[in-house]
Amino acid sequence: GLMPKTAPNISGYEIAGHCLPAEQVGGDFFQYFARDGQLSLCIADVTGHAMEAAIPVVLFSGMLETQMESNPSLQTLFSSLNRSTHRILEARTCVCFQMAQLDLEARTLRLGNAGCPYAYHYRAQMGEVVELGIGAYPLGVKAETEYETLEIAIAAGDRVVFCSDGVVEALGAEDEIFGYDRLVETIGKGGKEGLSANALLKYITDVVGTFSASVPIGDDQTCVVLAVDE
Repeated sequence: GLMPKTAPNISGYEIAGHCLPAEQVGGDFFQYFARDGQLSLCIADVTGHAMEAAIPVVLFSGMLETQMESNPSLQTLFSSLNRSTHRILEARTCVCFQMAQLDLEARTLRLGNAGCPYAYHYRAQMGEVVELGIGAYPLGVKAETEYETLEIAIAAGDRVVFCSDGVVEALGAEDEIFGYDRLVETIGKGGKEGLSANALLKYITDVVGTFSASVPIGDDQTCVVLAVDE
């Protein structure tokens, strides 16, 4: 119930998100915020599994909703959420969190990351997938952690993909993990085929599902795809 039922309908862009919990409840979630000419999208992954993670993720979701009311900068948001998480949640509980703020008119994307796998940017003009390498401690680990941001330009045909570690670490036969290389290959292939956000999301989840078909899901799997229209 924390996650959106539909994606924002914004001219020039398409967004799709999906969360597959390992159990009936889990510690992953994603969310969108559209206001003042900006679109923000995020994913979060609370340490632990099932109810152990579900209760903290409800608390964190409430903190995030409250903070977003003031439309803060990414650095302000991450610092404030980190202090609140460190103060409110148990010492052994932290939150891997990633948010991207998209300027709809300028077609720029500013990214912050606290412990999530790096996002990937499929650049249509070059036909290549670029790792958006920015990160820091998960929220709640150290109260005074400094969080930097990264800004990129996005163009027609581009795709940006955000995943929780449950996607990358999905197990296949003989305890082999899906891994980053397969994820990059999958994103690149889908990008070159011009798949929409929904189609690329389904393609990624299908590839991961086929890879780990013989193994029960061990961790929540969350993925969000942003597509820039041609």
